[in-house]
Amino acid sequence: MNEPYKILVEGATAETELKKSRFIANVSVAESKEDAEAFIESIRKKYYDARHNCYAYVIGKDGDVVKYSDDGEPGQTAGLPMYSVIKETGIRNVVVVVTRYFGGTLLGAGPLAGMYREATSLGLKASIVATMKFGIEVNAITDYPEGEKVRRLLEREGVQIADTRYSDKVCFVFRTSVENFDELEAKLISVTASKIEINKVCEAYFQAKED
Repeated sequence: MNEPYKILVEGATAETELKKSRFIANVSVAESKEDAEAFIESIRKKYYDARHNCYAYVIGKDGDVVKYSDDGEPGQTAGLPMYSVIKETGIRNVVVVVTRYFGGTLLGAGPLAGMYREATSLGLKASIVATMKFGIEVNAITDYPEGEKVRRLLEREGVQIADTRYSDKVCFVFRTSVENFDELEAKLISVTASKIEINKVCEAYFQAKED
């Protein structure tokens, strides 16, 4: 419960080849089933002349929205191998479509599955992934003259600013780990000379700073 998990931040494209059969992997962020299906359809239109557009996607913090398809390839030689690669990486909110252009030589079930795995792996390795960790959401309310100091401090500390709200004061909504909160609170108080109100709002996942 409340374990860290990985999400896709930015997708990529990668290609591999065996016996003149081309395998083109396109990877995209998908935060819902509708996102995934729309991306799959866009790839089908882009590679309309390809024999197969196989896919797999995993969505949600617990990876409980899953679907994969062989799209006409022999059973369990495309979609399932693609899904197994995603599952091994632990990445969520991701859809991968591997387009195959047939090279004229039958590959056999084993090599075919291996190429779909390879293409998926290459696409994911070329993509940008982030780790989501469990922590707290915080409101930091200060006067406008101190606002830029707060923003610079949060950015310097690698803190995810979820929202910035403006009224008679400026309110930064950010997320951080429980263990980092006290130190961050002290720095915010120091940089604003105590002209700040800091409130814990709720528990929430946040994008962890990459080392």
